[in-house]
Amino acid sequence: MEKGKLSKIKKFVLERPGLWQFIKFSLISMIAAVTEMGSYLLLNNVLLSSLNDRPFQWFIFNYSGGGAGGLGTMIAFFVSITLAQIVAFITNRKKTFNANNNIVYSAIMYAIMVIIIIGLQTYTGPLLVAWLNAFIHNNNISSILGKLIWMSATFFIVFFMSKFVIMKRVEKSPA
Repeated sequence: MEKGKLSKIKKFVLERPGLWQFIKFSLISMIAAVTEMGSYLLLNNVLLSSLNDRPFQWFIFNYSGGGAGGLGTMIAFFVSITLAQIVAFITNRKKTFNANNNIVYSAIMYAIMVIIIIGLQTYTGPLLVAWLNAFIHNNNISSILGKLIWMSATFFIVFFMSKFVIMKRVEKSPA
C-alpha cells in the first residue's frame, strides 16, 4: 500500500476512534456470524437433522418439532451461539476494545449477558420462526430469517454492553 494512503488511514483512525472501534467490532462480528450461521446450518440441517422432528420442552425451552424445529434445532442453536460468542469475546477484548480491566470480571459479565440473550432467543426464537413460517411457509427460510433477526439484535446489545460495561479500558494510576 502506498505511504500516502497509509497515512490517510492512520489519520482516519486517530480522528475517529469510536467509529474505528465500531468498524473493527463489525468485522469481528461478521467472523462470529459466519461461525454461528455455518455451525448452525451444518448441525441443524446435516448432523442433527434426524432429531428435528423430536420435540423438546423444558422450562422456557419449547421446541415442538416438525415445522418449528425440535431437539436438533435446539442443540444447533446452543452450539452455534456458544461458538460465535467465544470467537467474539476473545477477539474483541484485545483487538477492538483494548480492554485491560480484570479478565475474570469481563468473562463473567460477558457470560451473564450471553446467557440473558440466549434465554430471550430461546424463548422467542421458536415463536418468531413459527410466526415467520405462517407467512413464508418454508421452515428452513423461516429459521434462517429468525436466526438473522436475533443475530442483528444481539450485535447491538453486545457492542454497547462490551464498550461501556464489560470490556473497559482502565487508566492505570501512577504508583
